[in-house]
Amino acid sequence: MTAPDIASAALVDREYARALDLVQRFRAASVALLQRHLQIGPDVAESLLLRMSRETTLVRRMPDGLYLFVGEIIGNELQAFHGFAREVLTAITVGRIDAEQLRAAADRYGITPQVLTSLPPR
Repeated sequence: MTAPDIASAALVDREYARALDLVQRFRAASVALLQRHLQIGPDVAESLLLRMSRETTLVRRMPDGLYLFVGEIIGNELQAFHGFAREVLTAITVGRIDAEQLRAAADRYGITPQVLTSLPPR
């Protein structure tokens, strides 16, 4: 890697850190927000948000192309559900659905079953 490449990478990382701070501070994720506060073009703002959606649990890219700030708690929960869902879908694909295996996967992802110990009043 050349010196200009290193300098360019450092600049991109600083811009990403500033964008991430901005999204957390405003609890919002939008191209317009990043453009306005970082004074960057829409393509750069879009690439920063896309990177956030890939590298963090704070931002999710919606099917319509917009971005949603979900925060750390919800983001971590979504990540756990996605991991568990991948394991379930893999088990279905290979045709080996084992209840113990799925329980173990739920434990690994922190998804504990809610067991009713008594019936609710009518």
